[in-house]
Amino acid sequence: MLHDLRQPLAAILLMAGTEGGDTNRKFDVIAGQARWLAELVEASLGGGATDAVVPTDVAEVAARGVERARATAECEIELVGDTVAYASARPVALSRALACVLDNAVRAAGEDGHVQVAVHQDPVGVHLSVVDDGPGLGKISSRTSLGLTTTRAMVASCGGSFEIHGGAGGGVEADIRLTPSGLRSVAS
Repeated sequence: MLHDLRQPLAAILLMAGTEGGDTNRKFDVIAGQARWLAELVEASLGGGATDAVVPTDVAEVAARGVERARATAECEIELVGDTVAYASARPVALSRALACVLDNAVRAAGEDGHVQVAVHQDPVGVHLSVVDDGPGLGKISSRTSLGLTTTRAMVASCGGSFEIHGGAGGGVEADIRLTPSGLRSVAS
């Protein structure tokens, strides 16, 4: 829950506490973060009953996750890949797993770094991957020791798998793989 709460609350506080700027954009960011928190609370307190495994547009989950993360990130966050990719998943659990991975990636990348979130489908499944250009596995201090364990559990509750490994040129690559749903995925 720490990853789930930290980023939206930081975004709300940042938007509410700054002078000037586009007031409508600020309200839109605050409203979006508040909606996410409401969904999280409903799914958590409701025992997850409303977060059933359903055909889920993983690209849409990725886009919303990136939008939430950009509100407070100092690094660049890029979204690439398929614009529509359906998989069987629990939407709130998948969003929480992505938020945890993105929070770690943004922290590792630092203010001058880069994070890439990609969605693509191959014969094995729908992949939601997060790559950062930070120092690599084990080279930044952890905030909690349960984040990636919790991520693994949330992805497993979707019937998917989660792998994390060092990137080719440093940094970390995290891959969430989900089973494609019966709906046909379309790239545009």
